[in-house]
Amino acid sequence: MFINILSSHFKDKVITKLISIFLIFVFLISAFFMIFSTNVQAAQYTEKYKAGDLKNYPGYETLIEDLKKAHPNWTFTILYTGLNWNTVIKNETVESHGRNLVDGSMSGAWICPTCSETKYDNGSWKCASEATVAYYMDPRNSLFEDYIFQFESLKWTDGLYTLDGIEEILSDCEYLKGDSITYLNTKGEKKTIKKSYAQVIFDAGKEAGVSPYHLAARIRQEQGPGKNFSSTGLGNYKDYNGYYNIFNINASGRGSDTIIRNALQYAKKEEWTDPEKSIIGGAKFIAEEYINCGQNTLYLQKFDVDSSDGDLYWHQYMQNVSASKIEGAEILGTYKNIMDKPMNFIIPVFENMPSTRCPQPGSDSIVTQNIEVTDNEIIVRKDKKTSAEEVAKIKKGTKLLRIEIGNTKSDGNYWDKVVLDNGKKGYIISEKGFKVLPDITDSPIRAIAVEEGNVRNGPGTSGTTVITTLTEGQIVTLVEKGKYKNIDGYDWSRIYLSDGRQGYIVSDYLKEMTSENKGESEEPALPTEKDIVRVLPSSGLSIREKPGVDANILKYAEKGDYLTRVDKEVSTKDGYIWDQVVTDDGIEGYVARGDKEEDYIEVVDDVTPSIDIKGSGFKTSGLNVVCEPNITVQNIKDVVKDVIIKDTKGKEVTSGNVGTGYTLKYNGQTYTIVKMGDTNGDGRLTPADATVVLKKYVGTGKLTESQIMAADTNGDGRLTPGDSTVILKAYVGLTNIKV
Repeated sequence: MFINILSSHFKDKVITKLISIFLIFVFLISAFFMIFSTNVQAAQYTEKYKAGDLKNYPGYETLIEDLKKAHPNWTFTILYTGLNWNTVIKNETVESHGRNLVDGSMSGAWICPTCSETKYDNGSWKCASEATVAYYMDPRNSLFEDYIFQFESLKWTDGLYTLDGIEEILSDCEYLKGDSITYLNTKGEKKTIKKSYAQVIFDAGKEAGVSPYHLAARIRQEQGPGKNFSSTGLGNYKDYNGYYNIFNINASGRGSDTIIRNALQYAKKEEWTDPEKSIIGGAKFIAEEYINCGQNTLYLQKFDVDSSDGDLYWHQYMQNVSASKIEGAEILGTYKNIMDKPMNFIIPVFENMPSTRCPQPGSDSIVTQNIEVTDNEIIVRKDKKTSAEEVAKIKKGTKLLRIEIGNTKSDGNYWDKVVLDNGKKGYIISEKGFKVLPDITDSPIRAIAVEEGNVRNGPGTSGTTVITTLTEGQIVTLVEKGKYKNIDGYDWSRIYLSDGRQGYIVSDYLKEMTSENKGESEEPALPTEKDIVRVLPSSGLSIREKPGVDANILKYAEKGDYLTRVDKEVSTKDGYIWDQVVTDDGIEGYVARGDKEEDYIEVVDDVTPSIDIKGSGFKTSGLNVVCEPNITVQNIKDVVKDVIIKDTKGKEVTSGNVGTGYTLKYNGQTYTIVKMGDTNGDGRLTPADATVVLKKYVGTGKLTESQIMAADTNGDGRLTPGDSTVILKAYVGLTNIKV
């Protein structure tokens, strides 16, 4: 069009041709870059998988081939997300705590160690750990008939569906049978639609571009099997006569009446005055709000890892981390009579996935903790029973590394997993004959990850648990090296993460950042082209998914936080200079360095951690700040400037008492506050704290690591009624608890 318009303004044909050629050239160049950009940024689908397509993605092919043999009519589409597995897990967990939740009854390795017992949503959910999210996100754990339907393609596919198939799904819903539909209009009059429900569902799916099998399964799920519709499908609910919301869209609120009214109010707004209008309108809603947003499977609705809509991770419809797997299992029961019909499944793959399937977390609490034997002798056994083979007999005063705390009994006892100095692992009876020691604090230095590497709760690739994976460029605090050598073929170093967690990583994955080697040209302190910057604004900085002030915010970096800059001046979008960075918790993103007048970050040379935080009534013990019962936020701020203190829900506090479980961030490191005697974490010393100790003593209560430290008020390394007595005496003023 532009060429023709321009041609009319030029008499000279040569000039016209030159302009035409130039515009065509510009168009082709633009198209090339658009295509290139799409290939880089958007997820890629490969239709009709065949053997050999996934040779670079371990563990997939055998599982898919087994499904194909059992169901020859099934086809598989591979979604190449292009996303690094570690990056995905970081964004689903530490980037936004609470994005994935587990049932409140779960404990141990299932729950996030940072959030611990913090309750989410309606109080019956906890934040899921990285191990839990990895287990549910790993498609290889669900490529079985029981769970495969979370990957079912929910978009319409020509030639795939039949009325018989829809009727089979609805076979136990008597109210959906028959050749016609009888309903009540808004005047209460009986009317008839001369179509079957199966036909209406088929037509609605075709019009909206949605699988009618999925629509049928959703209706069955929302309205339930049996003889009758629920209240949202009968058309006679109180003052909503003649309105239908068969998919229960907007059915939310407290109490059944409110839920039903909200659903029917939505139906009234949309003028769904008969079942057919409700099904057609609901199908369009599902298409527009879910399926057409690059989330055309239950898995993709739970985990937003298809970037085709321009976003990742944010547009997720369920917090329950197991939701898509559970719904997949429920659909299996619904589809039991159509299993041999043609169906297509979309299977996502990620880059740099573990070579084996991510394991299901255990019920034992995962820790990295020093303990000291207080009995004359304790026995380390090979298994969790008193008759198991002895690994070693440990004398009084010996120090051990504890990596698991037992939460369920075996052979009549709770058992903890420990590591000996030679790297051997075994079990000891929990909380019997030993005491917990303060964390290691000897000569800590900063280190940077020179490549991705798993952080484990103890040294060795066997008998340990992966607690997180370091991102290349991530800064950590190195506190121990050289103790555990050649364990499973590697030397291991102990590190602290910025959020207070600790663990062991293969030493070769780290590069120390000491003052001594900063000037050595042969062995630079940082990998090439990387440097460390500190956040300057008092309001902090936004770490964004891509350059631009409108891009999604992945997290906020607070004043004083360290970032690793991996690339400079990647963009000048919106008038700012943008750098690519890695945060101290491994999130990769972009930060505005500044504009012509302002600088928001500065390069730093010395990132040596300051571990020694102390004042009258409080002091550092490893990555804990141990406080006396009367310590307030202001007491700490008067001594240590520029600290950020947050309560157990992550909200910053600027006044009042500190409590056990609060966090203190200083000089790029996070510390956990332990207020002696404050076992329930409310910041006060009361009889309720003594009750918490007694419940733990008799085995009816669970405490976090910081609560256990706060409870040991008599300093004997055990939790006994004696600690409760000290708390009660301190409460009435008969004694003081000192640190």
